[in-house]
Amino acid sequence: MKFFEEKRREVMKHIEKFMLEKMNEYLKPIDTIWQPSDFLPDASRDTFFSEIKELQESAKGLSYDLVAVLIGDTITEEALPTYESWLTMVEGVSDDEEGGWMKWTRHWTAEE
Repeated sequence: MKFFEEKRREVMKHIEKFMLEKMNEYLKPIDTIWQPSDFLPDASRDTFFSEIKELQESAKGLSYDLVAVLIGDTITEEALPTYESWLTMVEGVSDDEEGGWMKWTRHWTAEE
């Protein structure tokens, strides 16, 4: 088992330089990232409840399959901190706080 752990660490270290070099090509710039809440009514406005009612009315026509996909996607997005925690525990990833893997993991989680 130790052999595989050492090989995994070796592979992770080898790929880390590539991660740092290519990270910005694969991740979106922070100013272009949006959140689902950007499309929801503003709770601080007086029209909030009427806008929620409008949203509910417009959603009534959505198919069961579409709603199931939206719920599934929401669940996986909510689990991102779990994925990030797991990734940072992989040997070779968390060795260096400023390393390529840690930067990638943090940027990826923030992007999602």
